[in-house]
Amino acid sequence: MKCYFCKGKMNGGLTTDVTDLESSIIIIRNVPCHRCSQCGEVSLALEVAERLEQIVDALRGSATEISIIQYSNTAA
Repeated sequence: MKCYFCKGKMNGGLTTDVTDLESSIIIIRNVPCHRCSQCGEVSLALEVAERLEQIVDALRGSATEISIIQYSNTAA
């Protein structure tokens, strides 16, 4: 797989997703991704992006101002 931006090689790895909902911030750690070895661009598989949306929707409106979650604990 090649990077969309610089055509560098994409390697498997982990990233952190941060979503700012104005009233709260959701941080999801250890999200599986592909990361470019040249420019650092991150790409997510469709299933991972959909799961991130589900996690954020489930936490939307929670009373917590900041939520930090491990992806592997919520992806199952």
